[in-house]
Amino acid sequence: MRIVMAVVVLVLLGGCATGTMMGAGQGGRAADGRSYEAARADNLISAAVDRALVHDSEMRAMAIHVQTYNGIVTLTGQVDDVAMARRAERLVRRVDGVRGVDNQLQVGR
Repeated sequence: MRIVMAVVVLVLLGGCATGTMMGAGQGGRAADGRSYEAARADNLISAAVDRALVHDSEMRAMAIHVQTYNGIVTLTGQVDDVAMARRAERLVRRVDGVRGVDNQLQVGR
């Protein structure tokens, strides 16, 4: 029984070592210098913004690219008119976690 317990403990500790070596629990950094937590939060915001744009019946969400850095959402791409660009910005500002919007949408075709 002691041998079985020792093996179980070694397996469990081995899993912890693997996670630690990969950066988990060490406050690691994403490639752009943000903490993993900040990068994950930005990814969640981008996903929520994408959902908001896709679910809006008047937006052409496929033509809009969304990027988030530290809660600031940058919109790039093309929309049909100024009203669409403003609508996109309003939709983004309603998303939880958004600290600001950098609207770089181009108007016209």
